[in-house]
Amino acid sequence: MKGYSTLFLLGTMTVASTSAFAVDTSTVSITDTRFGAVANDNIDDAQAIQAAINYAITNNKSLYIPAGTFNVESTLDFTQVSGSHRSKLKVTGEKRELSKLVTSSNISLLKVAHGVEVHNLTLTQNNAQPMGKAIDIPFASYRSHFSKLDIAGFDKGIYGKWVIWSRFEDLFIMNVNSGIELHGNGTDPAYWNTEPNGWFNNVNVFDNVYVEGAQTGLKLAAMGSNIVNSTVQNSNVGVEIYGPADHYTWNNQISNFYAEGVNTVFKVKNSRSLDINGVFAQGGSSSNRKYAVIDAQNGGTITLNGMTGQDWWQHSAVLKNTQLIGKVVAIGGTGNYDDNSTHTDGITKQSAVISLPANRTWHPLPSKMAIQGNSSYRVTISGIRDGYEPVLEEYAIYNFNGSSKLGKVSHISGRQRIKFKIESGQIYAQLDYVGGGGLSAGKITLEKVH
Repeated sequence: MKGYSTLFLLGTMTVASTSAFAVDTSTVSITDTRFGAVANDNIDDAQAIQAAINYAITNNKSLYIPAGTFNVESTLDFTQVSGSHRSKLKVTGEKRELSKLVTSSNISLLKVAHGVEVHNLTLTQNNAQPMGKAIDIPFASYRSHFSKLDIAGFDKGIYGKWVIWSRFEDLFIMNVNSGIELHGNGTDPAYWNTEPNGWFNNVNVFDNVYVEGAQTGLKLAAMGSNIVNSTVQNSNVGVEIYGPADHYTWNNQISNFYAEGVNTVFKVKNSRSLDINGVFAQGGSSSNRKYAVIDAQNGGTITLNGMTGQDWWQHSAVLKNTQLIGKVVAIGGTGNYDDNSTHTDGITKQSAVISLPANRTWHPLPSKMAIQGNSSYRVTISGIRDGYEPVLEEYAIYNFNGSSKLGKVSHISGRQRIKFKIESGQIYAQLDYVGGGGLSAGKITLEKVH
């Protein structure tokens, strides 16, 4: 190890410490001469820092990383002494801009577990391409706290599974593939959950997290998590919430979120509920539009409140088997919804497959296409009639008096071979003639315009 200073007295070796912290205090420094880390010498300090970590955990002390740059070319493993569930350690730097751990190797810089605190550090990967992980939580971290960290250049900024009751706050993460990724991969049983790939990360708080230049800012197989006061810029995906494999997540919240230069702001899969409150989303130029504010598949119910936005989008929302409630502000963006999705209280656009026999009988549209009082809608039907004739009909529906659900239908364009009526908010359609093959496998779209 580097930096030994020895003094021999009466045949006994005493190690003189150059640390500002005495041996009998609650904190030990990595530059204590028993360990020998030396700042700013461009020599690998991994062995010295690992010795300090092991000592601190064994002796129930905190670990201090003073100002300076320390090179680390192998993983600093907090679980080496006591395993993944008994490795509590608090690591604190002088200041995040002063205390730095840097690597050029494809490693997990810090491997941590249960009850860990890491504060006031810069963690940097110097390789030209993102690689390795800044903080790796390979199995189980609960009641942990990560704050005031600058992270740059890694494949994964913070990466882990089965992380619960933990806080991630005041983090600045740059030029990574994933800023924070708490995943659902792996087949190890998690005590309460023995199903393969059934991982979740529960009841975590992400406060004042900034991610820039990432594939995904925050990617969470999570339940009961809260993302607040956070920003993602110049990245492909802002926040991705998903349930692993066939499992569904729920009860996640996002508040006061800022997205700029993000291709898809919120990506959701296998979720039962997600609340989003207070969002600013900036798209792209009119010739280079960002993809969507929300892209959800099996997204359950997503509630969006208080969104502002600017610039251009391809889509406001792309929904598959998802119910979206709330107004999406996306200039130029159109809704793209499958038959099992709805979007209400905003730009409402719902689609379904429709078939009508040529016998003047009334057929109800799917119940999801029930309409509100004191509102107006545009209805479009397309398909093939009688096996050969293309159909493209457009109508306007004005639904007055919310209590009685009275409606008026006006024809806009097409041959007017289809009629509509409204009864108690339910829309009915018929082909207005008898004989022929009717309309088969057509598509009807209902869009709320006011």
